[in-house]
Amino acid sequence: MKQKSWHINRRTFLRGSGLALGLPFMNAMALKGEEEALKSLPRRAAFLFFPNGVSLPPEDNPQHEEWYWYPKDEGRNYTFRSSQEPLNAYRDEISVIQGLSNAGNFSVDPHVGPTAFLTTKGINKFETLNSVSIDQEIVTKLGRRQTQLSSLILSSVGGVGSISRTFTLSFDQKGKAIPALSNLRQIYERMYLSNSGAAKAQLKKKTHLLNEVFKDAKDLKRRLGKEDQSTLDEYLSSITDLEKKVANDRYWASRGNIHKPPTHLNLDMGYEDVENYIQTMYELIYLAFKADITRVATYQIASESGISPVVNMSKYIGMTKDLHTLSHSSPSDELGYLDWGLWDQFIAKQLALFLKRLKETKEGDGSLLDRCLIFQGSATSTVHNTHNYPLILAGGRGMGHKAGQYVKYVEEENALSNLYVRIANSMGVPIEKFGDSTGVQMTELFS
Repeated sequence: MKQKSWHINRRTFLRGSGLALGLPFMNAMALKGEEEALKSLPRRAAFLFFPNGVSLPPEDNPQHEEWYWYPKDEGRNYTFRSSQEPLNAYRDEISVIQGLSNAGNFSVDPHVGPTAFLTTKGINKFETLNSVSIDQEIVTKLGRRQTQLSSLILSSVGGVGSISRTFTLSFDQKGKAIPALSNLRQIYERMYLSNSGAAKAQLKKKTHLLNEVFKDAKDLKRRLGKEDQSTLDEYLSSITDLEKKVANDRYWASRGNIHKPPTHLNLDMGYEDVENYIQTMYELIYLAFKADITRVATYQIASESGISPVVNMSKYIGMTKDLHTLSHSSPSDELGYLDWGLWDQFIAKQLALFLKRLKETKEGDGSLLDRCLIFQGSATSTVHNTHNYPLILAGGRGMGHKAGQYVKYVEEENALSNLYVRIANSMGVPIEKFGDSTGVQMTELFS
């Protein structure tokens, strides 16, 4: 294609102006043809978790027809019931998935299910390490410097919790929990204020500290025996990740203020303002994807524990039971499945608003949603039942996702880890194996 006066080479454009990183595809970038320009657009993935499973009243229960979480019918003719009704407007962007789970968790403490949700590892509450989660496997393969943040790790509680009561979905290559962020303002500052004077001063302190650590270690090593030198080397290797993070922060700080911070967000609220808090979390993920601040995000909406700080989320939106009681009392309470179904409906509403935001944002030849895979689910079907996870995969039409269907798998013939492999592949990460994956190609879901 002959270059016209209005054509802009995309690679040059990105180098010339950092602000352009947040712009949608424009015809002026199509020097080598629109198809090639579209291929250069980023692909993203968000992994979302809700606790305690979903409302699944048995067929002989009066509430089955309305409040059973899985849809009616199958394939492309499926219809949502009341619990998923808010998603009706986006049914053609969604695959509802039944019959997948993490086989490694079938016989262990069900409370560790969320801990292994994105890792597929079979663990028990006496272990201290997990295995790597799929989001971090993707991040590692993509490389650190494609975006300002390698990933955005969020939860409504924050921190890491414990191996049996996790407050994060993300685990590094050594299986160590990565602390999740829950404070909205802190998340915002991680996204937008890394180039402020205060942030740069803090970065300079961290760089100086690391330099001093390695300088002192080098001096100390000369005076140690071989065994102690090995111990010291092991210690220094444990802070390599911190060194890499500081180097990455320094790289992005050197590029200047490349993303314009939004001004419409209320960041001074906690999870007690449940609906606004969750919507703001989703908005921050949306903004991070739109501006290409990161391409991978995880968000644990609530944790699976009767003593979790967020157990009263349901009460904060006007329900009479906390999250733990909702799930545990449904079989014995006359209106239990209705109550649980209303919570499911609330979760569906928040997801629908997130999908709406992504779909209404134009990018390239479609929408931002076309290049975002949104994976949402729980590590149990009903309380403490670690089979048949309720799962939704949304968006990603430009990433090979065959959206708009209800797919049923046979648990004994397939595994959740096979789906994680295909999600990674759709992100441009050519892995063939993850966790206990068996090589099933999931062609029902991906082209």
